[in-house]
Amino acid sequence: MRLVIVGGVAAGTKAASRARRVDPEAEITVYQEEPEPSISECGLPYFLSGVVEERDDLIARTPEKFAEKGIEVRVRHRVEKIDPEGRKLSVRRLEDGEVFDDAYDRLVVATGARAVLPPIPGADLDGIFVLRFLTDSDDVRGYIRERSPERAVVVGGGYIGLEVAENLCRLGMEVSLVEAEDRVALAYGPEVAGRIEDHLEENGVSVYTGAEVEEFVGERRVEGVRFGDRQIGADLVIVGVGVRPSVELAEQAGAEIGETGAIRVDRYMRTSLPNVWAAGDCVETVNLVSGKPVWIPLGDTANQMGRVAGTNAASSAGEGTLEFPGVLGTGIFKVFNLGVGKTGLSEEEAEEAGFETLCAAIETTDRASYYPGVGKVLLKLVADTSTGRLLGAEAAGSGADKLTDVCATAIWGRLAYPDLVNLDLAYAPPFGPALSPVIQTATVLSGQFERVRRGIRASE
Repeated sequence: MRLVIVGGVAAGTKAASRARRVDPEAEITVYQEEPEPSISECGLPYFLSGVVEERDDLIARTPEKFAEKGIEVRVRHRVEKIDPEGRKLSVRRLEDGEVFDDAYDRLVVATGARAVLPPIPGADLDGIFVLRFLTDSDDVRGYIRERSPERAVVVGGGYIGLEVAENLCRLGMEVSLVEAEDRVALAYGPEVAGRIEDHLEENGVSVYTGAEVEEFVGERRVEGVRFGDRQIGADLVIVGVGVRPSVELAEQAGAEIGETGAIRVDRYMRTSLPNVWAAGDCVETVNLVSGKPVWIPLGDTANQMGRVAGTNAASSAGEGTLEFPGVLGTGIFKVFNLGVGKTGLSEEEAEEAGFETLCAAIETTDRASYYPGVGKVLLKLVADTSTGRLLGAEAAGSGADKLTDVCATAIWGRLAYPDLVNLDLAYAPPFGPALSPVIQTATVLSGQFERVRRGIRASE
């Protein structure tokens, strides 16, 4: 059986590795446009600043390592056409432009996503970059070495933009962050977004929200960014306004595209094309809370999808044996000293999905108040009014990772607020307060439900 995988990084290489375990005799080839087949994209902002010191630290495995497992990885090769009826591929070798054909018995599409560079006047000026691949980091670092920029502008207040802002500050630059929406971290509620903006300002980042970039100013190199009636100086610009799924190859072959704009697959990661699976950032899935299709490009999700696709594509009959259930959209990032995590639906997302919600948010300590090094953390819980079931959670502050994971597990298990009040969680002064912030917030939430049930007096 010949298995071909289009795309590497997380989903593609995971699919290849899993397929090798399932079928030790399969002939497996991976085609990848970028020079490195398996990298940690989440580490790119930290490579810019030198927090991650060595480039090779971000390369998980080389083609030579894959070859030791009998997997052929061909980098700098672009698959340009899929013929699903003939089970053939048209491949271009990027080094010399030569085009050749290849054949497959089964195919996994893992073409990922690409960074968006909006059609803003001046976007082609030197000094303006996106950050998606290791080669993008190489370009930014090379520009910094050559030009020694002093003023940087980050366009976009999502995960990448926020992490890049921190790491450019680490390099001693004067950093501004420009976001078109009314707050940064739009997936989060205003309580958490406000904390992030305050923390950015405290660490020297100038934050402009509700500011849509209209022009990049400069002759040959970027010199400024204009939005509204304001122009700010810039020697370096990183555009982090998001990514889009790379679906053109699959779409041209006839694969069904979902309502999110990503490839539609079933629970076994099969596309609508025969003998073709798909995984990773090019694929849509289902949100397990709302039940609606979503596209959430995250590295851990891509790995999990790749495992399912590789298992099923390499199974003896090519039938589904392993399922991917969907996602909660759990994510976390750090900006300076502030950890920020989210799982499930925000209050706004829950209401858009048709839920009537009750919410509670508290700020408390991350450990016993008398223990040295105590910090603050904000936790917000979102619950379904009709059932009490937890729909989402957001955390900002010290220990946000632990709180986010506890809440993700609770949502996965369909727990309601009374379950959270009675959780048996670990306690010692160095690790948390006597009652976990999850229990404290759930207790406040239980009070909200009690008032709803008995009504509220005019005096209250």
